[in-house]
Amino acid sequence: MKLRRRDLLLTPATAFAPSLWSAPAKPRIGLVPSTYSGLKQPASPEDPLDYEIVRDMVWTAIRLGRPQAGSLEAKIKPGSWVVVKPNIVALRPRPAYRLGDITDFRVTRAVVEYVARFSRASRITIAEGGSYRRPGDKALDNVCKQNGVHVDARTFDWGTDEWPGFAGTMQDTLSEMAAEFPGKKFDYVDLSYDAVRDAGGRFARLPAPVARTGAGAFGARPDYFVTNTIRNCDFLITVPVMKVHLQCGITCCLKNYVGTAPREAYAPPGSFSNSNLHKEHSVEDRIDPFICDLAAFHPPDYAVVDAIRGLQYQEHGNGLPDQTVRSNMVFASEDAVAADALAARLMGFNEADIEYLQMAQQRGMGTLDLERADVAGTDPAKLIRPWAKPRAWHGRGNRHWRLAEGWGTAEQSWQSFHAATDTLNLGRWAKIPVAEGKRFTASATATSTGYADVWLWTGFQAKVRLYLNNDKVFELDNRTRYRIGQYQHRVSLKPGRNRIVCEVEAVSATPQLSMLLVTGQNDGDTPREVNWLV
Repeated sequence: MKLRRRDLLLTPATAFAPSLWSAPAKPRIGLVPSTYSGLKQPASPEDPLDYEIVRDMVWTAIRLGRPQAGSLEAKIKPGSWVVVKPNIVALRPRPAYRLGDITDFRVTRAVVEYVARFSRASRITIAEGGSYRRPGDKALDNVCKQNGVHVDARTFDWGTDEWPGFAGTMQDTLSEMAAEFPGKKFDYVDLSYDAVRDAGGRFARLPAPVARTGAGAFGARPDYFVTNTIRNCDFLITVPVMKVHLQCGITCCLKNYVGTAPREAYAPPGSFSNSNLHKEHSVEDRIDPFICDLAAFHPPDYAVVDAIRGLQYQEHGNGLPDQTVRSNMVFASEDAVAADALAARLMGFNEADIEYLQMAQQRGMGTLDLERADVAGTDPAKLIRPWAKPRAWHGRGNRHWRLAEGWGTAEQSWQSFHAATDTLNLGRWAKIPVAEGKRFTASATATSTGYADVWLWTGFQAKVRLYLNNDKVFELDNRTRYRIGQYQHRVSLKPGRNRIVCEVEAVSATPQLSMLLVTGQNDGDTPREVNWLV
C-alpha cells in the first residue's frame, strides 16, 4: 500500500508499530540576511531592497536550507498541487495595520516563482484566510473597498510604495506567472470560505489527527473546522512574517495556521473574526494548543520566513513609532519547528518558552533544539536583536511537581504530578472538595549549570510559605485574584539541583499555584542555563 505524506500524517498512531517511529534527521536552515556575501548584490540591513534582491535572498535561503530530499524541487513530486500560505491577516486601511504586519509580497512572489520555475508542480495556489470578506459576501462588516469597489487579498492593489519593486495586485502576479509558465495552473483560494462540509452541506468538525508519537489534540475542544485546501493539497509551504504576538510570544511558521481556520465557520454573527476558534479551543486563555492542532491537519512541508520587516510589542499596530523593525533577512527550512525556534532566538526570546513549539515537538513535527540544527549561510548569533516583548509576556513555568496533602509529611509519600499548563490546581490534583484552611505541600526542582541570580515568579490565591534550598524566601497571604507572576523575588541558584518547597494553605475552594524562573533582566524569559527537572 502506498500512502502520500498527507495520508500518512492523518493515519491514527495505532496503525503503526512503535518501532517504526524515529526522530527526524538533523534539520537544515538557510539563513540569509541582505548583507550575505553569497548574494549577487548584497545590501545594507537598512536598505529598502527591491524585488531582484529579495528574490535572490529567498532563492539562496531555499538552496541553503535544502531538505533531506536534496532540494525543494526534488521534494515536490511531479504533478503536485502546491499551496503557498502567506500571512495576509489584514489589508489597508484597517486601523491596526502597520508595515510588517503581513508577509512581504515580494517574498511570496519569489516562492511562487521558485516553485514554478524549478519544480514539476502542476498547480500552484496562494491561500489565505484574513479578516476581510470576499466580494460577493452580502454581509456589510469587515468589507475592504478601493475606489468604491469591494476587494480582497487577491484584488487589493498595493500600489508601488508598500514593497519596492512590487506593484499591483496578487491577481496580477498570478496572471503573469500563468503567462510565463503556461503548463501550470495558478490560482488563489480564500481559506475563510473553504470549510469542509458534510453530505448535508453543514460545516463538518474533524478530530485533530493523532501523531505517530501518540500525541493527540491539545485544544480544549479536540475537533475542528478545517479547510479543503489544507487537507487536500499535496505540498504546503508556509510563508509567514516574523513578528511578536501578544498571546503566544511570537508568530511565525506554525502560528500562520490560524489563517487556515475557516472564518465562515468560526465567526460569530456580525463579525468576521476567528473569535469562536479562540473561545472553543483555548486552554486557560492560551492559544498555543489550537495553533499546534491546526498545523497537525497538514504540517508544513517547507517553510520560508519573511524577516525583512516585522512588528515588536504585539502582532498588529499599536501606534508606537518604533513598532516596525527592519531586519532584512529571509530563512528557510523543511523543519518549521526549528525555523520558529530560530525566529524566537533572533528576536531575543528563549525558544524553549514558546508553548506551541513544545507541543509541536511532542507531535514529532520537528526539533525545538537549535543545537541539533544545521544553520547555513550566516551565524545567527551575529543577527540576534532583542525585540520588545508583549507587556504580559512570560515563559514556561514548572510543570513537574511533587505533591502531598498537609505539611510535614514524609517526602517518600509525596506524589509526582505533571501539570498540563503553567497553573497547578491543587484541588483538581487531590480530587477532593477544598475548604479554607486545607493544607498542601508542593515541591519543584530546577537545575542550573552554574551560580545564577534570577527572579522567581509565583502566582497563588492562598497563604504560602516558600523555601529555596531550605532557606525561606517569603511568607505571604494573598486573597486577591490569582494570576501568573504576581509576586516576583530575586533569588540565587547554585550549580546543579535547586529545590523549591511551598507550604500552601487554601483561602478559597480553588487553590492554584504557578512558579517560573526568569532572567536577571526580569523580562519574562527563562534563563538558558536553567531547566525545570522533569
